[in-house]
Amino acid sequence: MASGQDKTHIDYAYELDITVKPDSRVPVFNREFATFTGAGVPLFSLGGGPIRYALAEVLAKFHARRGYYVVETPIIASTELFKVSGHIEFYRNNMYLFDIEGHEFAVKPMNCPYHILLFLNEVAKHRSKLPLPFKVFEFGRVHRYEPSGSIYGLLRVRGFTQDDAHIIVPGGRVIDVVYDVFEEMKLVLERLFKLGVSSETFKVRLSMSDKSLIGKEFMGSKEEWEGAEEALREAASRINEKYGIDIVELEGEAAFYGPKLDFIMMVEESGVSKEWQMGTIQFDFNLPRRFRLYDVVREEFGIEEVYIIHRALLGSIERFLGVYLEHRRGRMPFTLAPIQFAVIAVKTGGEVDREIEDLASSIAKGLLDKGFRVAVKGSSKTGLSSDVRHIESTAKPAVNVFIGAKEVREKVLDVRVFDLESMKRRRLAIAYGDAADAVENLAAVAEELESPVRSLSGQAPRIPADFSFML
Repeated sequence: MASGQDKTHIDYAYELDITVKPDSRVPVFNREFATFTGAGVPLFSLGGGPIRYALAEVLAKFHARRGYYVVETPIIASTELFKVSGHIEFYRNNMYLFDIEGHEFAVKPMNCPYHILLFLNEVAKHRSKLPLPFKVFEFGRVHRYEPSGSIYGLLRVRGFTQDDAHIIVPGGRVIDVVYDVFEEMKLVLERLFKLGVSSETFKVRLSMSDKSLIGKEFMGSKEEWEGAEEALREAASRINEKYGIDIVELEGEAAFYGPKLDFIMMVEESGVSKEWQMGTIQFDFNLPRRFRLYDVVREEFGIEEVYIIHRALLGSIERFLGVYLEHRRGRMPFTLAPIQFAVIAVKTGGEVDREIEDLASSIAKGLLDKGFRVAVKGSSKTGLSSDVRHIESTAKPAVNVFIGAKEVREKVLDVRVFDLESMKRRRLAIAYGDAADAVENLAAVAEELESPVRSLSGQAPRIPADFSFML
């Protein structure tokens, strides 16, 4: 096992049982897991499932509270859809295509064509009563071809999930919408993940077209590209004015349908500076034309200009988790931590041991009943230091609850809560009357830790599990 300084996100994901390590062996078959899953297809494990489901719930409710309609679209589609969108012409080499009964299908590389179909369906049913801007959100899985040599852990994969949304917006409101999306990104990063968004930690990259390749690798005209790039430049300038976040421009890195603002997180680890692309906001003037949104919106709403904003606050969920695990050295926010409470029974070898075990078991069951992910660990005075080192270097629970003879005698629990901002544990003394009282008081600690999430989504998701076997 790598030392703390040498660990990568792959090591942390394996320790927390978030993903299966591709090069580990499948029992009985004596072959690597990657032999069965295929390269670039992460297999999320028991600790990873709650993270994904909890994150999906938080983001779905966050977006719904901000006026987005939450949808789910199929994983495959006829290539007729992607011919209309331009993906077959400009993105075919990145797609997985296959035949069903003589008809060509594709595994979707992006969600946007489906989201546009949903908009057209709603316009047909409800006409001008439909609100503009029209905002659709999907926690959606997509697949894109990556050469085998570029695949790496969670950072470069072939199948991944996006917190993806599309906003169909009148031309005069584009800059305001782009700025609002940045504010949404800032809220999620700061409240859920405790990542400060400032000039010291982030920069904005305006990714533009290569004008010499318009018509070959980029759809549209030079004039359209220049207008779209200027709109994003103005939105980025507004972000810079308020937060001082630097803007850099890079030619040739746009999406084939429009320019984009990429948000780059800058971190320093072991004296080495690293940059990671996180969320993105993309300006699209091509798909509205290809799907004839200009005609529909002009006829139904009397609006001459309409565009699509593609945006993902976190980007690829897999890549984001990989970056976050490495940056936080395997620590996760309470809501997403695989093990939220570790209850450690410190036995002394005396008569009080039965009370210690009973209290630990009752507290763990009570927390489990309240929806938390819990693990119970038996320890001893002599083995406690070693057990704690092992727990902190592997499972990394969000909250450790120590119960020994003193805690039983004095009716005060020794609680250690991990703080993501200081990257240290803070100590709490939690008084209790009986086991039920202890559970309620620990749940109150959890509610405080969940409060930033509730401010985003109205409530914090709870996905219970007994992970005692992990300690």
